[in-house]
Amino acid sequence: MSGTVPSLADGHIWRPETGQGPWDALRPGRTVVLGPVGDLRAPARFRGGTGKTQLAAAFALKLWAAAELDLLVWLNAGSRDSIITGYARALADIAVAAPPGKPEAAAARFLTWLADTGRRWLVVLDGLAESADAEGLWPHGPSGQVLVTTGTAGLSPRSATSGSPRRDAPPPAAEQLAIAVPAFSPREAMNYISVRLNDDPYQAGGSLDLAIAADCLPVGLALAATYLLDSGQNCRQYGLACHRYGQDWAERTAADPLTPFWLLAVDRARQFAPAGLAWPAMKLAAVLGPAGIPRAVLTSPAACAFVTGRHVVTDGDQASLRAAFGNLQRLGLVTIEPDDEIRTVSVPAAIQSSVQQAITPVELRRIVRVAADAICESWPESGAQADLEQAFRDCATSVRRCDDLALWGQGCHPLLVKVGQSLDDAQLAETALIYWRDLARRSADYIGARSPATLQLREHIASAAEAASRINEAISLREELAVDIDEIAGPTHPQAITSRASLAVALRTAGRLSDAISLSERLVAASELVFGPAHEQTAERLRELGSAYGDAGRYPDAISAFQRCLALREQATGLMHPQTISARHHLAEAYRRADRDKETIRLYLEALTKVENAVGAAHPEAVTARENLAIAYYYAGRTDEAAATFERALADWTRVNGAGPADTIAARANLAAIYCLSGRLKEAIPLYESEVADLDRIRGQSHPETLRARWNLAAACHRAKRLPEAIRLGEATLAACEQILGPGHWETLTARANLAHACHAAGLLKRASAQFDRALRDCERSLGTEDPLTSAVRELRKRYLAGRQGAAPIIAPPKPRSIALTRMLLSVSMRRLRAVEWLAP
Repeated sequence: MSGTVPSLADGHIWRPETGQGPWDALRPGRTVVLGPVGDLRAPARFRGGTGKTQLAAAFALKLWAAAELDLLVWLNAGSRDSIITGYARALADIAVAAPPGKPEAAAARFLTWLADTGRRWLVVLDGLAESADAEGLWPHGPSGQVLVTTGTAGLSPRSATSGSPRRDAPPPAAEQLAIAVPAFSPREAMNYISVRLNDDPYQAGGSLDLAIAADCLPVGLALAATYLLDSGQNCRQYGLACHRYGQDWAERTAADPLTPFWLLAVDRARQFAPAGLAWPAMKLAAVLGPAGIPRAVLTSPAACAFVTGRHVVTDGDQASLRAAFGNLQRLGLVTIEPDDEIRTVSVPAAIQSSVQQAITPVELRRIVRVAADAICESWPESGAQADLEQAFRDCATSVRRCDDLALWGQGCHPLLVKVGQSLDDAQLAETALIYWRDLARRSADYIGARSPATLQLREHIASAAEAASRINEAISLREELAVDIDEIAGPTHPQAITSRASLAVALRTAGRLSDAISLSERLVAASELVFGPAHEQTAERLRELGSAYGDAGRYPDAISAFQRCLALREQATGLMHPQTISARHHLAEAYRRADRDKETIRLYLEALTKVENAVGAAHPEAVTARENLAIAYYYAGRTDEAAATFERALADWTRVNGAGPADTIAARANLAAIYCLSGRLKEAIPLYESEVADLDRIRGQSHPETLRARWNLAAACHRAKRLPEAIRLGEATLAACEQILGPGHWETLTARANLAHACHAAGLLKRASAQFDRALRDCERSLGTEDPLTSAVRELRKRYLAGRQGAAPIIAPPKPRSIALTRMLLSVSMRRLRAVEWLAP
């Protein structure tokens, strides 16, 4: 089961008269859409509150309980990105390999799996709001069923897709069925009221009149039953109160029979302490949406100030706000999951819509801005949990759909940009590209096509196009943007230079090196003129020019540019600032590519001398400089000097004031790597073992860095021909990688290939064959057939099969070497040695 199926509501009943149609329609190979009765011009009673989600949940749980499904996927379909992330999560839950960090590719892989599998599955898309959100994302397969709930009339898989047929296109029309879900029948309504009121004859008096007054809407009857149980009144008394409230609000919400029901509930909730806060809390929740509101949003300063009416928020105000939402839950207006920080409070969609209709346009616009401020104030820093980021994006989507114009009253609200940046960070490249395009279009409409905000949004469009591997499109966008900025601000404006610098990077990425070099040379001259020869921007332009020269093989020119960049960095930020270290690494790489290793070593020796003269040999920056020198020795093939220098650095870290465990662990790992690669295995293995022990204690056994350390220890054991230990460590590492990183992550794939090789070296041929087959299959699915790792695994498997089919078995492993995973780092630290610790024949 992937995703969270909503719990069945109190007093849930089966609906033999109004709910049997969807149940009968469900069968393998079919898509069933549960939508509203009539069209959007119909009264509000036909647009929500009929229990579509509860019907879908009941069907899904019944199939699951009867063991008629092998896979049940429930996901919120309120936006395109929520559908994609739901599919990616489902793929991880069924342990199918997928490209790491690429949710859109994982979603496509999941749809392919559904189409091909013989396993029985059900996918529920709950709350699909717009047909465009599902374009290209409809599940389909002969063994599966799709159930969709939506408040959009006329929505179907066919209406959500345009263009030529694709593998992920919707099912044929014969396999689609749209079913309008009405309210309860009178008999079902009476049954529901009886169940909720525990067959109490006093409270049930007048229940038929109440059912008729509520138009038999399940949501209205649920509110009524909750109110009656809380107040002790009977249906007749409640009906009179509803009639009175309905008359008071008739002019504003004549078409919405739900209004009196939630008004009564809100009025009662307002009477409980803290008095008067229930109504503003309800209005705020109604704007933030039904998908689940994070706790941090509702306790943000903006939210607390709105609900309490205070400008200065205190801890007591946050407690009052939590109590106000508790009162709303008591009356059935919201649902609270106290242990869920991500989706703490949710509002039924029908109540949300009805409350919004009851709020005046002016007040709704104000609440939308408050909600947007609350989301911005509480939005997590980059690197937050993916589910939390999705919850924030869902809230932002709800706010935008309430009143999009409210977010443009004073220019582009920061929330709109945060959503796009979140999509970028989540690597939802295609979705982000669609979003930025739409946002830039609206910005042009609302505040002008050439306003600074619109120009900045066009920059985001180009960046998203690059992330989506649409490099030619990105170049065209950046060229047009550069021309417009030149016309508006002039070619020497800082924004014009920055824009053209991004264009130069795109040209270099596209392989148009001549154009990139020509543009970069002009940008260096312009930066020196505008910012000055010693400015950070000038240094950055020199770095980009050096990179372009290097890609074109013009190493002397690259070295000259990097030397100038390094000199500026050292002058502006210091000898050991991360930007200076990065510039030094770029220059060293240019020396290496030009086969000038002696100059690389001299570069790092000079840096070490300068740092020691400036801060002393016992300073952390001096020890870091010594480590960089050791790495330079290593890349120059002078492993003995590299090992000796790292030994000195490791000893220094134990004495340096302010050094932490991470410093000594990093130095120890680098020294172990050099020992291992130079054949000094007896010295390498104890260092690796101590590293694993320290990381287990500090980071925990499940931390990715701990996994890599254990992987390196297994490699050293393999190289030392301690194969049982290598296999044991390899199996444990593979299992942990699958659980933590996912089966399609390249580290998981590499761990499996390495385990296969270790099993082969130990003569465990059947186990090796199974692991090789699985590793190659997963690599092809996740990374593609041309990826370097896929090619490496394919070559290893080919050699293994050739050896097994030969006349004589392989008795001893051949001379080991790296498996060509140069991107593997022993640590995320810049000081860590960029080497791989695993074996291949």
